Amino acid sequence: MTKICFKVLFFIMISMILIACAGSEPQRNADTGGLTRYNTGGAGIYKASGADSYGTAPQQVRQISAPRTQSPESFILDPEKLEMGEYMEKFVNTFLVILDASGSKYLPYSGKVKLKIAKDIVRRLNQKTPPRPLTGALRRYGFEAGAFSRKTALLYDMGPYSRPDYARSIETVRWAGGKSPMALAIDAASDDFAPTTGLLSLVIVSDGKIYQGDPIEAAKRIKARYGDRICIYTCLVGDLPFGKDLMERVAKAGECGYAITADDLVPEKAMEDWAYDIFHRGDRMKPKPKPRAPRIVKPRAPSPCELLNQALRLKVQFDLNKWDIKPEFYNGLDRIADLMIKCSSSQVEIHGHTCNIWTEKYNMKLSHLRATEVMKYLVNKGVRPAQLTVAGHGLTVPSASNKTEEGRVSNRRAEFTRIR
Repeated sequence: MTKICFKVLFFIMISMILIACAGSEPQRNADTGGLTRYNTGGAGIYKASGADSYGTAPQQVRQISAPRTQSPESFILDPEKLEMGEYMEKFVNTFLVILDASGSKYLPYSGKVKLKIAKDIVRRLNQKTPPRPLTGALRRYGFEAGAFSRKTALLYDMGPYSRPDYARSIETVRWAGGKSPMALAIDAASDDFAPTTGLLSLVIVSDGKIYQGDPIEAAKRIKARYGDRICIYTCLVGDLPFGKDLMERVAKAGECGYAITADDLVPEKAMEDWAYDIFHRGDRMKPKPKPRAPRIVKPRAPSPCELLNQALRLKVQFDLNKWDIKPEFYNGLDRIADLMIKCSSSQVEIHGHTCNIWTEKYNMKLSHLRATEVMKYLVNKGVRPAQLTVAGHGLTVPSASNKTEEGRVSNRRAEFTRIR
């Protein structure tokens, strides 16, 4: 019986050891399908083997979920690592440019024909495409020369993109004419995108002069068809106000992308940033919102009492040996009288002065006469006598030198001091 018990115990121990060994065997990594793993802790960043820095397909770089047994900290990505930027970057590998070749493109702008400016924009964009496999197309609208021209046509069919071939297709646009069916071209572009996959960019280069169809509604239709896959970028050639408004509204209908002008893209760095945005859904050249204009607070109108202080700067001049008020000072005195009536609590002292001609005693009397004459004028205009006092200073307080005639003329005066 004892031997049987030992055998059973021995069998149980061996079984437990085998189970423990099996449980501790390292778990094999799942097949990543040719993806190279970038270590970021518990979570993994994978990128297609042999891909360049742009990847080879839309959103080629993606995150592989970590095992459920890991702690929450293992899911944190280090923003300092290079692969964090790759993880966040989006790749748009399918694009279509609509080039406006309608009759208005023969009009001049900034010393050039608009068609030349528009073609230069597309040429330069073609030189800034990212070095990765792309799918592209070029469509024009407006009648081309020839009996069999159409309102819109593909110049570069939707398919594998080649920069030299695309450049040659741009140069086939040598003539502009006809009306501007932008809406027709957008609807046609919607069908051009049909066989594609991944993220899409629609680029429209035009002066925004429209005669046929509603391009804003067409932009809404293509957005409804492709949803978040598509962004619309517009480039205005020219400065037509209604054209600018139209191009902005077409871009806005795409809900991503934005409107810009050919003038904005003159610097080479600006074109590089625009191309980056188109192929990476960036916002380097996206116009920044204009800051709100500061709220203009209408200044408070000064009160009559405040205005009185300014009016009292008046200096009433008199002729030699005279105390009558000259007509040229009537307006100023009328202003003082009006403000003193409105500012009924004010009190003003009137000071009379003279030059040094004649005796000191005579000039003292003359200065009082001048101050009193000014007071009489104000009282006659409605100012209460209690608001006014007078003082004569004779020749004792000159405002200028009495050695010159000019100085003596300046000293023959009456001035005001507000005492309340």
